[in-house]
Amino acid sequence: MKCGLFVVLFTLFTPNFAQADAKVMNAGEAFGQLIYLSVEDVQGRSEKFQALSPLSIPVFAELPMELSVVAGAITLKQQNMLSHVQIKSRARKTPNLDISGLEGQLNNPLMNQFSDGDYVHMLLGRDGSILLEPSTEEAAIEFSKRKNQEEVKIEFDLGPSDIFSTKDLGSKDFRIVGSKAANYAELAKILNTPERIIVREGFALPFYFYQEFVDSNPKISDSIQKILRDPLMKKLTKVSYRDKKLMDLRTLMMDESSIVSDELLVRLLEKTSQIKDAKGKLAKMKFRSSTNSEDLPNFNGAGLYTSASFNPYKKKNELGYDEKKKELANTLREVWSSVWNLRAFDERTYFGIPHKDVKMGMQINPSYKNEDVDGVVVTKDASGRPALPENRKGVYIEAQRGDDFSVANPEPGTRPEQILVSVDRNNPLDKSKYEIVIIQKSNISDNGKEILPNDNPNPIMSDLEIKDLAFQCLKAENHFKTVFSTNDDDSFALDLEFKVDSENSGQRQVYLKQARPYID
Repeated sequence: MKCGLFVVLFTLFTPNFAQADAKVMNAGEAFGQLIYLSVEDVQGRSEKFQALSPLSIPVFAELPMELSVVAGAITLKQQNMLSHVQIKSRARKTPNLDISGLEGQLNNPLMNQFSDGDYVHMLLGRDGSILLEPSTEEAAIEFSKRKNQEEVKIEFDLGPSDIFSTKDLGSKDFRIVGSKAANYAELAKILNTPERIIVREGFALPFYFYQEFVDSNPKISDSIQKILRDPLMKKLTKVSYRDKKLMDLRTLMMDESSIVSDELLVRLLEKTSQIKDAKGKLAKMKFRSSTNSEDLPNFNGAGLYTSASFNPYKKKNELGYDEKKKELANTLREVWSSVWNLRAFDERTYFGIPHKDVKMGMQINPSYKNEDVDGVVVTKDASGRPALPENRKGVYIEAQRGDDFSVANPEPGTRPEQILVSVDRNNPLDKSKYEIVIIQKSNISDNGKEILPNDNPNPIMSDLEIKDLAFQCLKAENHFKTVFSTNDDDSFALDLEFKVDSENSGQRQVYLKQARPYID
């Protein structure tokens, strides 16, 4: 423990020590094995990357686009407050450390005492304190066994078999279509007016059709039952074994021989044929996962499941009726099969969610073809800056140009625009009292296609757009607080996804496409 004591003493008594430049992104405690991952490991998803387990503490040279269940995380690249690593760490309550600003990084005294494969005890404090000391595999296993998570309860109703229009649904229907689709419908009810559409109309598939698909294919049903009974699927270190079993199941589900209800396909084609784009052509549709194990008040499940697109055209030529049915069936299979992704399976295991009770619904709406801006909003100050005055409330925005570069899953070298809108806490819908602070500029070109070596000085959104976005999100928060919270405490906030697009109306405007409780 001499080495660990060394770190503690420096943390507590040497404020000018270089590790002060290490940033605690998420406080917490972990015992695990350090796994050093190069840029090539992350970008190429090497075997080493794919072998990460709940006993691992990966040290990322590059930010990953997804993060499997791990004990904790350390990054050599700067993180954003809404980066995927931070979102997952916050949701799982696991420690997350950014050492991008640490002098020497891995050669710093904080890190140079350890090697790839060493087991450590990591304790990150809310006050920024850092403890990193040697440990053992036995300690990591024992800690993992006794780590308690808040119980996540999931519900489902397999009875309704309609294809529901967004206007006919609301948040109360989460047991039928999943929280994503139910919240989407609720958001549309709150914000849409006869003069302006902020949440595009669409429709939703209930859980009924996922269960019908599984029950109609005995090989799929049998494979699921075998996985649920297999004791090796519960072994923390058997990552490759779990991956192979789940991949085999998804392959079975994706096979064109797996039966998809013809009646469902006919009904869906009738629905989608009624939705046209701005040019009067059939719209490309987005089929978004809406399970009963995501977008919950205590479990967001961000990035666990797959969304897919249905395009009624190929090389600008409209597909024939049978071709559309075939394309549509493949789209449904792709989304349904994502229930059994490794990342989703391990996340559910970590939170004690019973796999047998997970059902997949879908939120279906027109795709955004060439949006001007894509981003994420939190209706509280999640910027990590000094706290606002007590009479002010923050709305934190991360935005990126175009649709080639994601905010939630950033590509290497990209930086989103970070914006903080300060509002009057007592009058949050009074736009005249909104104050905008640009924390960081985007480094994407104006056309949204290239990564620039330096920040793009041009604003990504106008002040009017920023204020409108904050206003709509706060209006939604005010409503959803009564849906999700039993009291009027200030801790409640929403996590929303937005677009700025001009395709439908001919001029740029803000659209919202998802709302869920923000887990802090």
